[in-house]
Amino acid sequence: MKKKLKFKKLLNEYRSLSYELKYIDAVLRDSNPEFEVYYRHYCVEEEIDIVNLNKKHSSRVNQIFSNQTGIAKAVEKKQRQGEFDSKSLFRQVARKFHPDLLQMDDPRKEEYEETFKKAAAAVDNAAWGELFDIADKYDLDLHEFDEINKVLKLDIQRIKKQVQTKKDSYAWLLYECEDDKNCKDNVVKRFLKHLFNI
Repeated sequence: MKKKLKFKKLLNEYRSLSYELKYIDAVLRDSNPEFEVYYRHYCVEEEIDIVNLNKKHSSRVNQIFSNQTGIAKAVEKKQRQGEFDSKSLFRQVARKFHPDLLQMDDPRKEEYEETFKKAAAAVDNAAWGELFDIADKYDLDLHEFDEINKVLKLDIQRIKKQVQTKKDSYAWLLYECEDDKNCKDNVVKRFLKHLFNI
């Protein structure tokens, strides 16, 4: 009983962090272009020649913006897939929610398709918290709470790291400045120092 309660507590923490991450991503979709516009405007006002700076520091700029994350994510995903044997749990999802179980005009068809797709994506991406969320929502039979709780803790740590990384971005820092021009200018100055060491 205690292990199941711990699972519920960890799952609630996972859900809360997932919502926070979705909120941050939504903010950054708007804030990234806003940062770019503000940064360029600041450079024009301060007569900073970013074209020449980009040329002069091209190797440094490329190093900062090089996209090594694709390879790193693929390696991390492969490691995560070994953390939990999802076959039994996914079979339960398939038995209960496979879209082929229903007639085309069944009103539950859309929910079944969505749930099945989410579970398949969770297994494919080793997003165990998502899979456990589905299992809990539909009261599937969960066993081995020691193993599940251990994996859920790892997912929580990963999301916390993603949240922090995104909150450390210049676009997020600019967003947090709201209408404070001094704050915004200081964020751009930090960015310029980071990028061009000026």
